[in-house]
Amino acid sequence: MTYLPLKRAFVVVLLGLAGTAAMAQEAADATAGQGETAPQALRIGVVDVARVVSESPQAARAKTSMASQFAKRKNELEAQSNALRQDMDRLSQDGSVMSEGDRESLQSDIRDRQRELQMQRSKYNDDVSDAEQKEFDQMRADILEVIDQYADDNGYDLILGDGVLYTSDAVDVTDEILAELKGG
Repeated sequence: MTYLPLKRAFVVVLLGLAGTAAMAQEAADATAGQGETAPQALRIGVVDVARVVSESPQAARAKTSMASQFAKRKNELEAQSNALRQDMDRLSQDGSVMSEGDRESLQSDIRDRQRELQMQRSKYNDDVSDAEQKEFDQMRADILEVIDQYADDNGYDLILGDGVLYTSDAVDVTDEILAELKGG
């Protein structure tokens, strides 16, 4: 048995749905002359969300904002790391000719600075992660708003992406499912 790649299989299913909708429309057209109302065919669209996110102007703006917001801290951390590395190199090269007190003092200073640098890097990474999540949430909200408006303006009943991004009342069965779950 051969398996279709997921995206191709999804397209096959959508084409099957479109074919079914077309056959339903043909049957409705045939019976329309007999006094019955014809059901409307569903209009379905698909959005490549990953591409929208990566190519949107909001993504470029977020990337620029993040770079400028954290550039100073990143440069400071790199400078501290370089200075620490220089002192570690000096200790390894000159440690044998240093007095015991100077060597122990430098070792202690290096350990303290390593711990401090590690804490600062961790805080920096947390702050970057939080800011990225905030930017992503805002960008996602903007994109979903545009998708909703586009779907409304163009008469789409269903927009699919990584999940369902939009449905019209014609295909929304949420109330019925909730009623079933409540035992009604």
